[in-house]
Amino acid sequence: MKKTERLPVLALQTATLEDLLGRLERQADAVHTINAEAELVPATGSAYSGVIEQYHDVKAFVLAEQRPGTGANSRHIRVLGQAPIVRKTVFDMVADEREFRISLPTKNKFVVGPTALERRSEKPIENLRPQHLFEALFFSAPERGPRAQAFLEENEFSGRRYYAVTEIAEADGAWRPARRWWFDRTDLALVRVQSFDTEGRLLADIHYGQWQETDGIPYPRAIELVRPQEDYRLKLIVKKLALNQPLPAERFRLEPPAGVETVELKSASADKPDSGKEPR
Repeated sequence: MKKTERLPVLALQTATLEDLLGRLERQADAVHTINAEAELVPATGSAYSGVIEQYHDVKAFVLAEQRPGTGANSRHIRVLGQAPIVRKTVFDMVADEREFRISLPTKNKFVVGPTALERRSEKPIENLRPQHLFEALFFSAPERGPRAQAFLEENEFSGRRYYAVTEIAEADGAWRPARRWWFDRTDLALVRVQSFDTEGRLLADIHYGQWQETDGIPYPRAIELVRPQEDYRLKLIVKKLALNQPLPAERFRLEPPAGVETVELKSASADKPDSGKEPR
């Protein structure tokens, strides 16, 4: 009779709320720019798979920068997706804190919209949002102040133990969950980040794995982004990575090519007429 192999039992690490808050703050402060080459793996039926369904793999080139305290242009991201072998551009996306732009050469379209746009389009390709990837690439920490609080709890799933740090925020006289950070207790690595809207709906569920150091800075090589409200799932497998290198501003500029169809997306409020005015 074959003996059942037992997996080694890993010792659990212990941390306080302040320990974990400190880890999050150090990680958030450590990365300012990202220059990465990655494999893009969309889930079947997602908005991204609708764009790259004719290809087996897509290589993504990612540029992103975060400059805290520098005003409206402190966040930029560009993601260029190419088909393998032929190096054909499948999409080219940029976003800052105000606007996103997406070039879709294979669809002969150029999509423009406000970064804060939450309205979902009936056309899957118009739901691509480079700013969602920005949120997954850069780390955040709970706010400290009278209108935000954080607390610590333990959880267990599939035989693994986790710490969960939950941030609750006060809005309109009520306290609601805003974000939650999950740490694997075997090594205290950050493995999951969730964010919620004011109604408690899950906006983003981001999973991290394969942490490695680059120039002394730990960073995950596997990032999976789930956006339930937009109904898509996307995974990045980082192959090459450079952190905190200067990125020229022109690398984040994207203009519509001549002859393509430009699609301008507006928020729901922009579609409503102002008082005493005709709608646009």
